[in-house]
Amino acid sequence: MNDPNLADERLLLDVRRAVDAFDPVPSGMVERMVAVTRDVADHDPDLELQLMLVVERFADLVGTRGGARSYTLRFGGEGIDLLVRVGVSEEEGRARLDGWVVPAAGGPVAIHEVGGEGRTFEGMAAETGKFEFPDLPTGFYRVSLKLADEQTFGTPAFEI
Repeated sequence: MNDPNLADERLLLDVRRAVDAFDPVPSGMVERMVAVTRDVADHDPDLELQLMLVVERFADLVGTRGGARSYTLRFGGEGIDLLVRVGVSEEEGRARLDGWVVPAAGGPVAIHEVGGEGRTFEGMAAETGKFEFPDLPTGFYRVSLKLADEQTFGTPAFEI
């Protein structure tokens, strides 16, 4: 008798082998993510991070000279969404970050470098919810927002 659960397990094992063969985890990625997570927890152990989804990812054609890439991330939680578009110029090691708060709300925005020099870049979201940081060095970052009624919103670390 054929056990459907056994067939599913075999299929999943085949998928795992294919992923390992054709799209392996980049060397050192797990160690870097563990370090980033540890640094965030050390900095702010009470921080509740929002859900992150990759919305779209493009290579080239992002309005900069060759070697550029861009992607859009969506962070969501408790009635607030944050859409972040990152454009990175590989040749220069610099990035542009544009963000939109939904529903639209103004307030202070901080981009915190995780690891590295631990720098913080500060700005403001307009009442339309839009903010921008046109010249960031590449690295791992978290975005934090302070909204009305002292409501805060924080993202997990992501690499730009």
